[in-house]
Amino acid sequence: MRFQSKNLKIDEFSPIQLATDFPVSPPDHSLRGEKSPIGPHVHDCFEIGFCYEGNGIFLVENKILPFQAGDAVVINQQELHVVHGRRNAPARWDFINLLPNKMLAEYVCEEEYFLNTEKLCGPDFNNIIFNREHPDICSTIKEIIREVSVQQKGYRSLTRALVWTLLVKLHRIAPKTANKQMLSRKKMEQIKPALGYIIANYGEVISIEDLAERCNTSMSNLRKLFHAALGTSPQNYIKNLRLKAIAVMLSSSNKAIEEIAFECGYPTLSNFNRHFKEFHGRSPRKYRLKTANNF
Repeated sequence: MRFQSKNLKIDEFSPIQLATDFPVSPPDHSLRGEKSPIGPHVHDCFEIGFCYEGNGIFLVENKILPFQAGDAVVINQQELHVVHGRRNAPARWDFINLLPNKMLAEYVCEEEYFLNTEKLCGPDFNNIIFNREHPDICSTIKEIIREVSVQQKGYRSLTRALVWTLLVKLHRIAPKTANKQMLSRKKMEQIKPALGYIIANYGEVISIEDLAERCNTSMSNLRKLFHAALGTSPQNYIKNLRLKAIAVMLSSSNKAIEEIAFECGYPTLSNFNRHFKEFHGRSPRKYRLKTANNF
């Protein structure tokens, strides 16, 4: 089940119908593979999710965030996002949408700082909660989803308590600086076709000319739009996405490095090794040895 309109525009919010007395959606059980059924979108609610198996990439505004099984995600009503799994190995997620303010209105003070989910976003906020770093938060999100799904006696009371716990913990790890750099919706809307195509096809050859055509603009203007919206060129955005996807696969699979590189868009190792070391600070082989046991 999914709640936003198929014709949702980035600069519009699609209303999600939630009960007034307990504004939490039923869990959305999703398999996210190479071709995401949902393009870049925004919500009018607070969304949380838990990954049960698989790995891949979340794009949230201009952030490229890798994930793997055991990780969780939190996204507020301001940020454009889309999730992408791996070829032939879909990632299995559960998502729910909720309105913490209304959900906890009678239980905590309205002025309570921790109810403000608008601060849980921005370029310095990591929407993916890594299980290796914050197992308690991931466990809380997983338990919230389970309570909403199973609905045992007293589940609403326990869910409210868990949501309150989650909000406090999220604010503890959120950047202290206030977010003042939200991206222009108009600029993001202009490159939305390119972003959707890149996330679905980053393992293939992608031409800038094709991306420009998809955005109904020239190649030179596409580069300007990317810099204005994401602070980088289309080529660098694609390269960074590939290198983060490769890092996930190196840490979570036993595939040969050459096979992983090829699957993510590097037909030869000549440029791959250099690009990977520049981006991650060590060779692919050393990265795998260091992170295989704790990523």
